[in-house]
Amino acid sequence: MKNQDLLGLSSANILNVEFEKKYHDVIAHFFSRDPKYWPIFQDKTIQSITQFRKTTTNDNDQLQRYSNGQQLFDRLMADTEIQQNINYPENDPNELLMLVSTLCKNWENPLAVENVIAMPSDPGVYGSMLGLMGNPNMVYCEYSGVADALEKVTIKKVAKLVGYDPEVASGVFTQGGTMCNLYGYLFGLRKSMPNSKHLGMAADQDYRIINSQGGHYSNMTNLALLGVDVDNKTIRIKVSEDNTINLEHLERELRACFTVKCKVPTIMLTTGTTDTFGVDDVKGVCELRDRLCEEFEIPVKPHVHVDAAVGWPIIFFLEYDFSSNPLAINDVTLEGLRQNVEKFKHLKYADSITIDFHKWGYVPYTSSLVLVKNGNDFVALENDPENFTYFEHELEGQTHLQSTIECTRSGVGIFGAYSAMHYMGIEGYQTIIAHCLQNANYMRHQLLEMGNAKVIVPQNQGPSVGFKLYDPNLVKDPNVAFDLELTCSTDKEAYDFMVHNTQWHRKLFLQRGREGLFTNWVDSIACSKYAKNNRYIYLPGEKAVFMNPNTERAHIDNFMKILTEMSQNMSSKKVAKI
Repeated sequence: MKNQDLLGLSSANILNVEFEKKYHDVIAHFFSRDPKYWPIFQDKTIQSITQFRKTTTNDNDQLQRYSNGQQLFDRLMADTEIQQNINYPENDPNELLMLVSTLCKNWENPLAVENVIAMPSDPGVYGSMLGLMGNPNMVYCEYSGVADALEKVTIKKVAKLVGYDPEVASGVFTQGGTMCNLYGYLFGLRKSMPNSKHLGMAADQDYRIINSQGGHYSNMTNLALLGVDVDNKTIRIKVSEDNTINLEHLERELRACFTVKCKVPTIMLTTGTTDTFGVDDVKGVCELRDRLCEEFEIPVKPHVHVDAAVGWPIIFFLEYDFSSNPLAINDVTLEGLRQNVEKFKHLKYADSITIDFHKWGYVPYTSSLVLVKNGNDFVALENDPENFTYFEHELEGQTHLQSTIECTRSGVGIFGAYSAMHYMGIEGYQTIIAHCLQNANYMRHQLLEMGNAKVIVPQNQGPSVGFKLYDPNLVKDPNVAFDLELTCSTDKEAYDFMVHNTQWHRKLFLQRGREGLFTNWVDSIACSKYAKNNRYIYLPGEKAVFMNPNTERAHIDNFMKILTEMSQNMSSKKVAKI
């Protein structure tokens, strides 16, 4: 049975007792801030912070919950000068610092499902604190000591999971997924256009950078940072109905470039788009690239970089035994995982990959890895040796110093990633990831049962649940209404209909405020059908992202009750038309 059919079955969405037992065990050991397991949480200040944050209170109301919160906040805003005298820690616990730490955005709140962000795990915090104490600068092995070895070991672990040869692959931990994607572009540019390193982007023959309309916004902002003529040197490939890159359009554009000997340095893909978890066909793109490069005798192939910042933890399931299902994952989620595993097995064909541990990997900010299939690709990024005169030349080749963008790289992300993987292991990650996906599918099932909700690309079995709500008195069938909205780029009546529906949903979203789950409004939850010259219109909607390990079904049930009641109260008195 297809996953979309399973979604509608209550029996396919059950919570198995065996799974729940494993889930609660993982939560207790790795997400509870329990000093019994993690002595770093024994500090009284830290305990007061973690206890305060165990709440379902809206973030906007936290200041009022905090003792003397408004008074302390006013003091903080007035604290604009460094004092002359020493403040000894035994005499000054610094209430202002505690206030800010306590009232940071609370991702531990089980209602927090706004975006692809999650609370860090206990071992992730533990490892990151050890990294802070060691304070290595990872840009150069002599500045990092044995932390350099920890980075290499951590990269090998991830490379092996992906399917790369760990002895050939390489990478660097850097300051976020945007920086990783920047490396992806740079690898292609420096391999295809080596003169650009010294002479700039206009020095070589004509070129085009290719990415998908469904990719992260950093796919475009990075190009502007690199000095690319975004309007004239970028080709954005259309997306298919499931928000993945359209291979037919990609082939047409690649053929057009190669026919006139226009270089294509980089093709940027995504496996797990932010809003709808679209997973591009990495193998299909790589095979298409290889076939056309052979046909047109292209000496340097386009570098295929995959932004897997959101979706990468699916690799923990690449060796999962779906037949015996040892974790007792429910049917709909098991089938969704099976489908995603087939897609993520193809990550190994990519030339480089963006991996964010600080998202679904449960490591504190920032912990991002750009993983490279062939470590020799870093040679293309190397800058002139004379620019590095105060470093030891005998260590050249043992470090990526001359190839990295940064002059300073923190080791905190490495320590956090290594610690989280060491303690939770594959089984721990599988348990939490499966819990999140079971929540997402339960939410999809409940929305389908609601009657006036359209679930966006439910076959994309990730943690992101996008949906559109319709006035139940105006819309009988949300699928029919949504199909009409998809024609809004060519049909004025459909466009007006879409605008009216969006305003109704937006009003409900704003009136609900932070009741129930803390969801997010998205201006591009779906894309209309394409019109002439590839014109399209984004369709707005709402999303919930189930990466929060603390979110449970009771929270989803309460949210759905609120949605249903508000939909009925806001319902129009007009007669249904669609």
